[in-house]
Amino acid sequence: MGGSDDESIFRKVLKLREPWFVENVRLDEAEDIIRITVATRPKVLVACPVCGRKCKVHDKIERTWRHTDVCESECYIIAKIPRCDCPECGVKQTDVPWARENVGFTERFEQKAMSLLRRMPISKVAEEMRTGPWVIEGIIEDHVRKALERMDLSRVKNIMLDETSSKRGHRYITVIADADTKKIIFMCDGRGSDSLSKFSAWLNERNGNADNIRTVCCDFSKPFLSGLRTHFPNADIVYDRFHLVKMANDAMDKVRSKNQINGQRDKKLRFALLRNSKNLNDADRERIFNIRTDNVIIGKAYEMKESLIQLYDYPDADSAQEHITQWLNWVNEEGESPMRSLGKTVRKHLTKILNWFSDRRSNGFLEGLNGMIQTTKRIGRGYPNTSNFISMIYFRHGRLGV
Repeated sequence: MGGSDDESIFRKVLKLREPWFVENVRLDEAEDIIRITVATRPKVLVACPVCGRKCKVHDKIERTWRHTDVCESECYIIAKIPRCDCPECGVKQTDVPWARENVGFTERFEQKAMSLLRRMPISKVAEEMRTGPWVIEGIIEDHVRKALERMDLSRVKNIMLDETSSKRGHRYITVIADADTKKIIFMCDGRGSDSLSKFSAWLNERNGNADNIRTVCCDFSKPFLSGLRTHFPNADIVYDRFHLVKMANDAMDKVRSKNQINGQRDKKLRFALLRNSKNLNDADRERIFNIRTDNVIIGKAYEMKESLIQLYDYPDADSAQEHITQWLNWVNEEGESPMRSLGKTVRKHLTKILNWFSDRRSNGFLEGLNGMIQTTKRIGRGYPNTSNFISMIYFRHGRLGV
């Protein structure tokens, strides 16, 4: 290497414009490294990066950038960057066309790394790019941070709130999405009132306002309740139907577990009992019909579960409340212990459950997202810290445009 053809090729690859040019291309065969030296023409004026004014060169600072591999050899760009002497802005380092400011990698290197990250874990991307995992983590965090700084939350009025596991040992992160755009707008380590305090500050920093939040769709988790009342006083809390259905299924399944026919386990029956009745096939419908005759206790628990879920079929909150009142009396008089416990929970939170009829929102998006987040965690085989994990979630699922 080192001929004019090589220099012409790399000038096009790096998208160089005057006064930049490729001065030299060298291959170090012992280290299997290609070094491309880039320079500026002598005695030229350079643009101030702040105001754009053409200025004299004050001095030059040599820097090195990692580029994508060339013919399976590591490649580095070496250049002496001019610092301009601007009469208005002072001495400023000029921009280079192949890399962002204050990073040690070319844009092509970063683009390739991020492209691989959409389908590979960090460790594999680092291996493919022949660099350390911390380098790839730094690239992700830098791009995510800049995208989050540009986020505008001025129109956010309805949010969905959930938590997801970050590590073993009851470690969680809080995930908040805009209910209207179905886009993640905030994540932080932990859960509860402190997380909501951080989100309130986050809103204010990005043109939002906690007083503008009208509805918060969430599960029945106690840690968030006090924080919602404190930081979002104008918001109606809507308990998500997905979690109510899950609670009803869990209560019914506890009854089934304690009242097996002859102590035998029937997995097909269990899944039929837990499945939405509207999605049952003919064989499952027959199993459900038979269990009502063969095991009255399980059959009644199933009917109670289905009856509770039917509240969402009513046209308005008043008619749904009438249905729930009858259901609560039925469960209290005839239900097994798990169903009576469910009844107490429903009675305690009835107003928040019925708030669903005001806009009929659900946390289904966040529940689906939760599954993708856990897949990201498994693929990555753990992350050094929660910050890295949150950055990867934003990168893969945050729709930040990075």
